[in-house]
Amino acid sequence: MYTGRMRRFQVYLTEEQRKRLRRKADDKGTSEAEVVRRILDEALSLADSRHERVAAIRATAGLLANAPDWPEWLASVRGDSP
Repeated sequence: MYTGRMRRFQVYLTEEQRKRLRRKADDKGTSEAEVVRRILDEALSLADSRHERVAAIRATAGLLANAPDWPEWLASVRGDSP
């Protein structure tokens, strides 16, 4: 996922932060470091735009399920008979 160079960084966490971080990593099936990177990417607006696009598609999928198809819409706009 990360193509840039990574550097080691140490940070102090409270027991509660560490517990929740560990739980989130377990839930996601990934490392604690990966969870921290994802959290930082999101907080610093560095998140992969692909994920944002996929989220937008999922959020809007099916919104116009009952809308007319292009030929039907065009005919209605032109006032053509079906």
